[in-house]
Amino acid sequence: MNKVILITGATGFLGSAIMRRFLVLGYKLKLLIRKRQRNRSITEDFILNNRMDESPYGLFLDNVEIFEGDITSKYFGLGKDIYKQLCSEVDEVLHCAAATHFEKQRADELMMVNVNGTENMIWFANSGKQKRFHYISTAYVAGKGEGVIFEDELDNEPQFNNEYERSKFLAEQMVVQYAKENVIPYTIYRPGIIVGDSRTGFTCNFDNLYLFAKVLSNIKDDYINRQGQDSRDQDRNVTIRVPGDPNALVNLVPIDYVADAIVAISQKRETVGKIFHITNPNPPTLNELRNYLTSFLGINGVDISIDGQMEHKHLSTIERLFLRQTRTYHPYIFSKLRFDCSNTRNTLKGAGINCPVISHDLIKILLNYAISHNWGERERVTSQKVVMV
Repeated sequence: MNKVILITGATGFLGSAIMRRFLVLGYKLKLLIRKRQRNRSITEDFILNNRMDESPYGLFLDNVEIFEGDITSKYFGLGKDIYKQLCSEVDEVLHCAAATHFEKQRADELMMVNVNGTENMIWFANSGKQKRFHYISTAYVAGKGEGVIFEDELDNEPQFNNEYERSKFLAEQMVVQYAKENVIPYTIYRPGIIVGDSRTGFTCNFDNLYLFAKVLSNIKDDYINRQGQDSRDQDRNVTIRVPGDPNALVNLVPIDYVADAIVAISQKRETVGKIFHITNPNPPTLNELRNYLTSFLGINGVDISIDGQMEHKHLSTIERLFLRQTRTYHPYIFSKLRFDCSNTRNTLKGAGINCPVISHDLIKILLNYAISHNWGERERVTSQKVVMV
């Protein structure tokens, strides 16, 4: 527990959750965060305030050192002397920082941050004293694969749904090749689609599941209620089509499970050189999620119909709106990928760390938090003050 860990992405959703767990365990932490014209107290407040589990502020002050830099720059933009000092002090690196947008027009940024930035991080792991390297990837490096995806496959580049998947795959391949050539102990973690805390609902990312729920909520508020005001329409059933495959598997994983699993796996020597799917072994289908969401939101008198061919049909105004607002995530509501997680299951056996079942009750916890925080509008104001790595 006297080890020193350098963490990137500690101001992000997953990075901050992992950071807090290491902090409570007694590790000394070096946080590499993006340069900004802000004072340190704001950064500390962002990382520790209003989080899902308590991290004593004194622990943060005594055991955390913050470095404002850039993973894509030489010496992380810190200067050679500070870089060399970190090389000699750090025992392990947990690289969580990434660009996560899917837009094709920003492919250069994805390559710069996710591939070149990761390359700089693993070079750092091989500079000064050798360091163990933990890399946070994504289960969706599988791209447009089919069937069951195993943790130790994907030697050949698949077809991808977007440039984000491609950049994470290339980064993974580079990590494995460089680590093997230079005998660097490495471990790769591939989370599924991360949602809020299963106990409190806490999240600071209101995309994926939350975007679909918010659009459905708007359908209820702006469309169904308006229809209900007309007595002539009160007994009419309305059908609204939404995109997707009813049997698609949506691999949702609560943040507490993902962070707990990664921290537990990272502390074991036998996990060196392995890849771990931090995924849901029993993911809900899109049809099940639709039922959970409509039940929770109280959408009555309307049939939300999942239609995989709706783009090729005549659409109502509200159907076009739903299609446009959710288009980024369409590959994941048609996917039937299953992720084998044998490495994860075997390593966590007996640890009491299990992926919560995605149920109506859990969806209620997640969405109650989202609604009480106005679907993230409060967090967006905060993120304007502290830019995420």
